[in-house]
Amino acid sequence: MVNRITTLWALLLAACLASQLVSPETANAGDILRLYGEDNVGTASGQFMRIPVGARGVAMGKAYVSCATDGSAVFWNPAAIMRTPGRTNYFASHSAYAADIDLDYLSWHHRKRSFGFGLTMGALRSGDILRTDEFHQQGTGQYFNANQFFVGASLARAMTDKFSVGVTIKYFQENLDEFQTKAILADLGILYFVGLGDMRIGFSVKNFGGDLRPAGSPPTLPNGYTPSNDFQAFPAPTVGTFGACKSWELSRKMNLLTAADFNHPSDFKESFRLGGELGINKILFLRAGYETGRQEGGFATGFGLQLNRKQFLIRIDYAYSDMGSFGNIHNISVDLSPLFQRRPDDAWRRRQ
Repeated sequence: MVNRITTLWALLLAACLASQLVSPETANAGDILRLYGEDNVGTASGQFMRIPVGARGVAMGKAYVSCATDGSAVFWNPAAIMRTPGRTNYFASHSAYAADIDLDYLSWHHRKRSFGFGLTMGALRSGDILRTDEFHQQGTGQYFNANQFFVGASLARAMTDKFSVGVTIKYFQENLDEFQTKAILADLGILYFVGLGDMRIGFSVKNFGGDLRPAGSPPTLPNGYTPSNDFQAFPAPTVGTFGACKSWELSRKMNLLTAADFNHPSDFKESFRLGGELGINKILFLRAGYETGRQEGGFATGFGLQLNRKQFLIRIDYAYSDMGSFGNIHNISVDLSPLFQRRPDDAWRRRQ
């Protein structure tokens, strides 16, 4: 009875939070998510924080807020830390992004019976960029960098065997030549098993916090003119996502996982994300997904191999996504989870 009351209060709190995130009364000022994102295109800073990580989630069209039960859960939905197969998880992801930009991501988390915690970090490296000016359009012979990174810590709590919540606090920094942008951002996640097979729903709000303002001293221009260093501030790249997923047993050795998300960025129009994963003998996984409302790309596909060796669950995933005129994006990730650390009280998680 106590667990049911706790779950009810938590769901009520989530509903109230969701209503405040998109409430028309707060859409003009002090809001977390703007109601009309399409009217605010290009107004948010720190877009690096939205680039998806983990080949499995990317291959499923980013419809992953409710089915992230691997090491990338810290990124997609911190509440899902309580749903990973093992008590400890190690995860690494690499993305060969557009314009020879690389994105690397690492995470680790550990959970007890009711609590979980984790650490995460990500870095986007631009490589050397040739410096140009109005007199040297082919380059001055000098180079600069535009790198971004974040580090974060997560805490999750299993309220019942069906309901969990999680939060991640992140430090973000962007380095553009001699200028820097720093911010503290937060993610909130909720995951709930509804009781129909393994069907579950997830909700997350990512990257909410104060405005992001660059800092630094611009170089002195010719004729002794010193430009102003009073930079304009821009909102954080906040995004809210609500989704559901369910698996279907097609045969004794084949099952299909289907997922759907509704995605609401603060500075772009809403989109639907649809994804599917066909599992064959719990070893080979074939995936595909699509995100609506995107002029550049939206389609993704990929595959994964899962091995259970000497009480270690190892999964290697690959994803290919189409970014339209920005080219094709390749993602690869490795997930490692030692299963020997599981306890008898983990039995309710083995149905996943």
